[in-house]
Amino acid sequence: MTVSAGLLVVVLATCAICGAGIVVIGRARRTARGSVSSGEGLVSRADTQRLLAENWSRVEQTARSSGMSEEEIKRVRANILGLHDG
Repeated sequence: MTVSAGLLVVVLATCAICGAGIVVIGRARRTARGSVSSGEGLVSRADTQRLLAENWSRVEQTARSSGMSEEEIKRVRANILGLHDG
């Protein structure tokens, strides 16, 4: 086998490996997108706000213990409970 034939084999093998990798990654991404679009693990913004509002005392306690200021907590509460100025 000559040097050019050996180089051709290396290039073809590299292309085959890259092509196989692209196919595998594409299938994995498609599968991941399919599981997300089925609704598993997704929560709407309204659901999140409802959960936070229902558990506001715990949220507020956690916020205080993590160092949030009263003004920050007040702003978050207004956003969560829909108490905007205006």
